[in-house]
Amino acid sequence: MDLIKRTEERYLIEASNSNKFLKEIESIVSPQVFPTNYNHTLYFNNNEHEVPFEISVKARRYSSSPFDGKLNLDDEWIFEIKKDQASSALRLKEKERKNLSLKKILDEVLRINGMPIQLKLQPYVADSYRRAHYVSKENEFRITIDDQIDYFFFDKEFNGIKIGNEDYARVEIKIHPDKTNSKNVQRIRETLINFEAEPVISKKDMAYNFLSKHLRDKHKYYVPNANIEIEAKLILDGADQFVFHQIKKDFESGGINGFSVLNKFPYVLETGELDHYLLNQNEFLRISTKGKSKRITRKSNVEILNDPFGLNCIVKRSEEKDSFTASILQLPLKTIYRKRKYFLVENEITKNSYCVLIDRCTHEQNELFQMEIEGLLQFPSPDDENKMIWDISYITNEIIKKYPVLKPAVLTKLNWLRNL
Repeated sequence: MDLIKRTEERYLIEASNSNKFLKEIESIVSPQVFPTNYNHTLYFNNNEHEVPFEISVKARRYSSSPFDGKLNLDDEWIFEIKKDQASSALRLKEKERKNLSLKKILDEVLRINGMPIQLKLQPYVADSYRRAHYVSKENEFRITIDDQIDYFFFDKEFNGIKIGNEDYARVEIKIHPDKTNSKNVQRIRETLINFEAEPVISKKDMAYNFLSKHLRDKHKYYVPNANIEIEAKLILDGADQFVFHQIKKDFESGGINGFSVLNKFPYVLETGELDHYLLNQNEFLRISTKGKSKRITRKSNVEILNDPFGLNCIVKRSEEKDSFTASILQLPLKTIYRKRKYFLVENEITKNSYCVLIDRCTHEQNELFQMEIEGLLQFPSPDDENKMIWDISYITNEIIKKYPVLKPAVLTKLNWLRNL
C-alpha cells in the first residue's frame, strides 16, 4: 500500500459563502479539475463498532453522479486504512491505500493486523458528496470543498438507506507536517474565521451520529429528561479499548449478576462531537456548536460520593441547559474532539437503566481514554439516588475486578484540559 502522512483540518461553512471564500484565496491556490467530481465513501465496521476510535477502514471511489446506495462486488474501489496518530508535536493522519474490487476488500478486512475484531467487518455506513479540489501554488497544502453531502446505512448487506444529509459545505485542508504554520496556511485559517467557518467532526463520525438518531427514532428510544447525573469514572490506555466490547459480552452472558443489556434497545452506538469548555470558572460549562445548532450544558454542584465499595470514583453533578449567546465564543475556551461508544444496561428487578460508555478525547496532540457508567435522574428522592449509587458502584466494582486495566479516577474532561 502507498503510505501518506499529513495533518488535516476540517471546517463547516455556509454553502452560500464557499465561493466567496475561494475568491479571497484565489491568489494562493490553483483549481484541479476532474471529470468525476462525486466521491462515494464506504466505512467498514460491524454492529458492535469494533473498529478502534483512531482507525478508519474505508473504501472510496469517484463518480460523475451521487451514490444511490447500491453496491456491486465487482466494482473497484480505493481501499484505505487511515490512522489518527497523537504524537508529542502534531496530530497526524496516516493512510495506506490500494485499488481493489469490493469482493477483494471484504477478504482484506478479515486480515487486518492489530485489531482483535470478533465479528466480520462489512460496509456499515457511507457518504456521498460533490468535491472541488484546490492546491496551493507553493505546494504546501491541498484544499477540498465538499457539498451535497448525503449519508447512508447498510441495514442489509449491500443496500444502503439514506439516513441524513448536511446542508452546509465542508472545507478540508490537507497540510504537509512541516507546513502547518506557514504564512499561507495561516491566511487560509484567518479567511475561514472571517466567513464564520467553524471546526467540524469527520464525515465518518457524522454518519455514526445520523445512524444513532436513525436507530433511536426507529425504536422510539430517547434520552430521558434529567437534571442530576451520577457516574463512575475510569481511565484506561488506548491499547486496552477492546475491554469495552468484552464488558458488553459479560452483560449479555449474565456475567454481571442482576444486570443485562437493555432488551428493547440492545445496540452499541457510536457518536462524535466537538465540545468547547470554558476554563475561567469553577463550574463545568460545555458549548457544542454545529452551524445554526448551538447549545450550552452547565454542570455544577460536583460531589464525589461515598459508595458501598469504597471506589471513590462516583461523581454526582447537577445539569441544566443554558441559553446561547455569540459572545460566549469569545471567552477562553479549549476544544475537545470527543468520540464515544456506548450501550445501555438495566437492573433486571427495578428496570433502572444505565449507560456504559467508552470515549476517546483529543485536544491538539493530547488524548484521554475513559470509561463511564452513567445514570440520569429528574428531581430524584434520596431513595432514588441511593439505589442508583448502589447500582453504579456495584457494576463498576464488578468490571474493575475482572479488568484491572480500568483504573478508578475522578478526572473530569474540564480538569484534564486545565492540566494540559
